[in-house]
Amino acid sequence: MLLTDVGLVSHIIAAVAFTGLAGATLWQRQNRVGLALAVASGVTALWALTFVLAAQGSAVATALLSPAETLRATVWIGFLVAVLRPSWDLDERARLSFTIAGSLGFVATLQLALDWLGATSSLFEGVRTPAAQLFLITRLAVAVTGLVLVHKLYRQADATSRSAGRMLAIGLGGLFVYDLNFYTLAFLLPPPSPDLFNIRGAVDSITVPLMLFAARESWVQRVQVSRQVLFHTLSFSIIGFYLIAMAALAYGLRLAGGNWGLLLQVTFLFATVILGVVVLVSPQFRAALRVQIAKNFFTYKYDYRQEWPRFIATLSRTGERAGTLQERVIQAICAVVDSPGGVLFIPDDNALAPVADWHLKAARLAPVPRDSGLARFLETQQRIIEFDELRADAGDYAGVALPPWAIADRRIWLGVPLIHLDTLAGFIVIERTVAERTLNWEDFDLLRTLGRQAASYIAESSTQVALDEAAKFEEFNRRFAFIIHDVKNLVSQLSLVARNAERHADNPAFRADMVATLQSSVGKMNDLLARLSPRIGNRQETVAERIDLPELLKQVVTVKRHAHPPLTLSLPSDETEAGAFAVFGDSGRIEQLLLHLIQNAIDASTASAPIAVGLARENGMAVVSIADRGSGMSARFIRDDLFRPFHSTKPGGFGIGAHEAREITKAHGGRLDVESQEGEGSTFTVYLPLAVSVSAPANAIAAQ
Repeated sequence: MLLTDVGLVSHIIAAVAFTGLAGATLWQRQNRVGLALAVASGVTALWALTFVLAAQGSAVATALLSPAETLRATVWIGFLVAVLRPSWDLDERARLSFTIAGSLGFVATLQLALDWLGATSSLFEGVRTPAAQLFLITRLAVAVTGLVLVHKLYRQADATSRSAGRMLAIGLGGLFVYDLNFYTLAFLLPPPSPDLFNIRGAVDSITVPLMLFAARESWVQRVQVSRQVLFHTLSFSIIGFYLIAMAALAYGLRLAGGNWGLLLQVTFLFATVILGVVVLVSPQFRAALRVQIAKNFFTYKYDYRQEWPRFIATLSRTGERAGTLQERVIQAICAVVDSPGGVLFIPDDNALAPVADWHLKAARLAPVPRDSGLARFLETQQRIIEFDELRADAGDYAGVALPPWAIADRRIWLGVPLIHLDTLAGFIVIERTVAERTLNWEDFDLLRTLGRQAASYIAESSTQVALDEAAKFEEFNRRFAFIIHDVKNLVSQLSLVARNAERHADNPAFRADMVATLQSSVGKMNDLLARLSPRIGNRQETVAERIDLPELLKQVVTVKRHAHPPLTLSLPSDETEAGAFAVFGDSGRIEQLLLHLIQNAIDASTASAPIAVGLARENGMAVVSIADRGSGMSARFIRDDLFRPFHSTKPGGFGIGAHEAREITKAHGGRLDVESQEGEGSTFTVYLPLAVSVSAPANAIAAQ
């Protein structure tokens, strides 16, 4: 064993550094983890001091150098176990504690025994004795174990202590990484490098500031290990030990193979690496490993902090590749028990029909009648069905008969009811998991709970579909109601023409006016039919055109005067000026607005009561007023009922005219005011913005 002056200085530095770390740790904390860190640091300082004494020629120190290193590595692994102890429940799990302590003790004792057999001296002389090879393998195993625990520590430091946990993990990782590299090179390229051996003390000293920083934080009390982290670290551990074992076997092949030894060694190593990768990515291996983790490391089988968010995230996923809600429900529940696929049954008339499947390998499943024993059991008992028990005629299933598709196909494994408000909203058939597992109360409770949650999602989706359909019918009915109101006005107009035709049929002027009225009515009816088209939304696009408001008023009043002769129109003196009272909008809709208001005034008035229609200008607005001396309205009626659809005081009225008039006015950027007193009459005033240019601005007319 070659000890140099570089090694002497290097390990003096290490002895001082780790002694300082032990002292600082003892000064700052009094708990068990702090004490463990102080002990590990003190043992490391003793190891470095042993190296210093050996470099100065002490025979006793030289003999104790390798055992001191064994003790050093053992106490650091013990420290990591102490840190992770709360998450493993070692205080309550005596069997696991005994297993860990026994394993550490066995490996340490084995290394000490190999030292006593001369493995260390053989190792540094480059002699490949079986004891030296086994000694190297144990050193590599200890380094891999340390890295596994360090990885676990790094991943599980919580958000409030992440920096301290990271620092400690990096520091300890540096110790074990250096050991792993040193002994790996010694195994592959004997003898060990004297330079790497002597400089190790100084290298280890670099990690002391990191661990000293970590010692200042109170993170160790809050470190927890999740199942996902434990799964990855155990996988990493299995890979490490697997590669060590395969390397040892490959070395044996090289020794036994003579001239063919190198070829056998390379071929075997390549084959074992490929085999290891295949096993590692295998779904069966991963599922079996999760089962073993749940059995041996945790009180509960599931990490609900992980399972529930994953379940909700799967159900809430969006995008083209997310699939339908039904498929996501199946996937979310199958993922809990590592099932490869399933199928969802939803009520459809008198049966529960399969409406969706996810990665289903079984044959297509037939619907289940609603009056079958299976459906009644799921709805009344609300329990998970194990089809294996049904096939074996076991379990308390109250005489439930197996569906034909589940009798012979053993891939059919579980039936999970989806209960919403104590009603069966469906059920999911789950295929057998890729790794055999025994279910207990925790599995059944979790599946039932997830089934209820999934049922609420499905019920909400179904309700939304029904609401969408109802909204479409409501929109159609709404448009139809408005159109019926407009048709009523047209019928009144045509009825008046028909009555007058008996008396004035021989009058050429009347015939011409009648033809014009009929043509106008036909055009309006065609427009009304077009508005019933489902392609037209709730708010139709209003055509922006320049409208001569005085001319439009004359046409409307002329038509309505046939029904109510006392109807008069008053226009301002400057209305003849070109564009003086022009507005932008849809002439048909504005005409409809004026017809509604004038007809309402006629309906509220006696046959001889006057109705005055006027036009004026005010603050850039055209002001149209319709004043009658009819029955009038109360303030409460104007406030609460006038503009509400389907509220009317007129016998046979629809209660739509005023509402539609206000909506048309708003769509054209104006407003509609009402003044009324009971028994004295009402005045409706329409304000419309006057056109300020010869062309309509792009946003002049809002869609209605």
